[in-house]
Amino acid sequence: MRSSVLFCLAVSFAMFGFGLSLQCYSCPDGPSNGCEVKQECDQGEDSCLKLTSGGKTYSSCTRYTECDFMTLAVRYSLADFDFDCCQSKLCNGQEKSFLQKFKDLFG
Repeated sequence: MRSSVLFCLAVSFAMFGFGLSLQCYSCPDGPSNGCEVKQECDQGEDSCLKLTSGGKTYSSCTRYTECDFMTLAVRYSLADFDFDCCQSKLCNGQEKSFLQKFKDLFG
């Protein structure tokens, strides 16, 4: 009986992700150097945004449904920019070299 209750709890956590939220880098003011501020995304924010314009990079949590050119152009009041939305932990940080990724994995 006890093992079936634990199994049901494990399945519930896996399906609904209780207590687990996405973590993204968050620098909404667009620093010109790398962003190191980490943020737990709010409920409903299922993506990390990285937007680059004029030498500045803006990063934050966002909803994947709001990750389109027109929505972001209005939100950031920008006419020309590149952006990417991703859905894994801290995926909106600076690009890492192969060596940096290796060090992160095997540290």
